[in-house]
Amino acid sequence: IQVANDSINRITKILMALDGPSWREKLLRIPTVPTSAQLRAWQPVAEPPPDQGGDSCSHHQLGIIDEKMFTTLKEEGNQCVKDKNYKDALSKYSACLKINSKDCAIYTNRAPCYLKLCQFEEAKQDCDQALQIDHGNVKACYRRALAQKGLKNYQNSLNDLHKVLQLDPRIVEAKMELEEVTRMLNTQDTAASLSPEKERRKIEIQEVNEGHKEEPERTSEEIATDCLASEKGDTSNGPQEFYEKLSITKPNNAYEFGQVINAISTRKDKEACAHLLSITEPKDLPVLLSNKLEGDAFILLIQSLKTHLIEKDPSLVYQHLLYLSKAERFKMTLTLIRKGQEEQIQQLFDDLSDTPSKHFTLEDVQALKRQYEP
Repeated sequence: IQVANDSINRITKILMALDGPSWREKLLRIPTVPTSAQLRAWQPVAEPPPDQGGDSCSHHQLGIIDEKMFTTLKEEGNQCVKDKNYKDALSKYSACLKINSKDCAIYTNRAPCYLKLCQFEEAKQDCDQALQIDHGNVKACYRRALAQKGLKNYQNSLNDLHKVLQLDPRIVEAKMELEEVTRMLNTQDTAASLSPEKERRKIEIQEVNEGHKEEPERTSEEIATDCLASEKGDTSNGPQEFYEKLSITKPNNAYEFGQVINAISTRKDKEACAHLLSITEPKDLPVLLSNKLEGDAFILLIQSLKTHLIEKDPSLVYQHLLYLSKAERFKMTLTLIRKGQEEQIQQLFDDLSDTPSKHFTLEDVQALKRQYEP
């Protein structure tokens, strides 16, 4: 009532200022209602049933609760990623999407978790969803390229990487991935083109040596068994060339180093890799690796240091780890390694911490160890 009275007083003062003390006389006459006019009783507006309209206040409160829950789950998911607990992070992000399935950031956050767990198809689907919401999302496009690479869809991966660089040409990681995936695609095409030639040569030999009983083709299981046997040092089965010791000489440049490391990686020869590291100056490692550091070669270097060099020369191991962390693709490679491989890296640093040396301190090892955390 007081508010209404205050409003009347303000209006009265305004009218007096405009029309003077006789302002009432200048007001329009109030119209009279004819007695013949139909009387209409006031009817209150019917309230909507609870199952149709609902209470707007309760809907508002529910929205606030959902928003808070969404934010909490997202933060918990982000923390799980920092703790490298990718399965729990997936659960948190999936719960977020049940609340809001149109949030692009959740899809781009969940995709790297799938990549870490090698669930490439799921990672690709998340990136697809993100790109439907935001066609120009660089993160989604780049992570879909990684998923396509994991699925060995190299051409699709190249297409996404080209799009990433169109959106932002400054992304160095995309340029490096473009080179690597291009090389993989060329290797795949070369292998495919060689297959018919191998088949033709096989037929020709069969025609010339008609009296010779041809050795049956080995199955993929037999080949896998031979590979496993070669790792264990068993030379009783399989072609002899798989077990001949590689001749390793000191590489003079990045090209020669790349050729040697590719040959070693193909055979997963940790002993040969350790020998290569023993004759290579650690400070030369970043230059020799150039921008060609890949996940498989990276893990092979770690395994070789652990199994063959840690006991012989811990100082050399420390120096190689130090300069390996300065390689161009080091950080990018760390983001792609799996959890089991992360444990191998941590074990190597634990062994190094337990090995006394006058060339480095425990604090040096711990500081370097942090560089190897994704």
